[in-house]
Amino acid sequence: MNFLSKEIIVIVGYGWVGQANALALLSMGYDVFYFDIQEPKLHYEKEHKKMYFKIKKLKSILEKDSLNTWYLVCVGDQIGDDGEQNISAIKNALDSLESAKGGIILRSTVLPEKLNALNFHYYLPEFLHEKKAVEECLTPQYYIIGSNNKTDRQPSFLDLWERSATKSFHGTPEEASYLKYLSNIWNALRITFVNEFGNMISIPTDKEKLANIEKIIDFFFERKSYLRYGRSYGGHCLPKDVHAFHAWYKKNNKEIPLIESIHKSNLIHKVIEAENTHLPEWFSEWVRPQVSGRAALRALKASIVRNLKKPFQKF
Repeated sequence: MNFLSKEIIVIVGYGWVGQANALALLSMGYDVFYFDIQEPKLHYEKEHKKMYFKIKKLKSILEKDSLNTWYLVCVGDQIGDDGEQNISAIKNALDSLESAKGGIILRSTVLPEKLNALNFHYYLPEFLHEKKAVEECLTPQYYIIGSNNKTDRQPSFLDLWERSATKSFHGTPEEASYLKYLSNIWNALRITFVNEFGNMISIPTDKEKLANIEKIIDFFFERKSYLRYGRSYGGHCLPKDVHAFHAWYKKNNKEIPLIESIHKSNLIHKVIEAENTHLPEWFSEWVRPQVSGRAALRALKASIVRNLKKPFQKF
């Protein structure tokens, strides 16, 4: 790694994923800018208010373009009532970068078959929880990257992220996309199973019945991530990704009844949740396994690399 190189980071799409990436990369010592056609809402201002002032908005997407510029495209997809995924905003952002000298990393969620129509160098799906997104961006649970072999260049922060990750995977963009959907669908399946089984024990019309449900569920699952009885799954990712994946397969005349039932079960539980507002909010984060001596040395080395890099970065 050339510590004297000045890599510039441009975040395209400054929503909750884009801001988490921006704040994480800024804390690693990079010069970070963002471009968004809308005025963003600051999602992590409470914890990172001072850092936001160091991330400047660009007037045009190519304003900081150079061979040392890396664009992280974090534009969201849109899912219709029929589950059809609309990636027009993502495609428009990538088309705007067609003449860019810098490299392009796609972080948006895109169905496998739709990736071929998009222009990028690396596909790096995110595996972030909204309440811990900045921290999980710095030390990711999963480092999953798909390369389309359009470039052999790679920004230094990808190596740092991989060294900090619990588990890594290198493959095609399509393989990376399948892993993204596999993770979200598996999480949604666990939530709906626990909630559906809990509802069979008793409808939680009061706190006593809720406690009885939790007593049974928690005996086996020990209140682990995604295995706690409570509210239906929501947020930015799980509802749309389960719905989109099922609709995609159904459109190709393929049946995946288990995944279809996840969406249906969650909608039924939403009704129960609306009538029983005391249901607890579940919050999950990645539980990192006990670190081995070798992994600890890798993490220490990555930390030293980051600290060595900082004197050459502009704050």
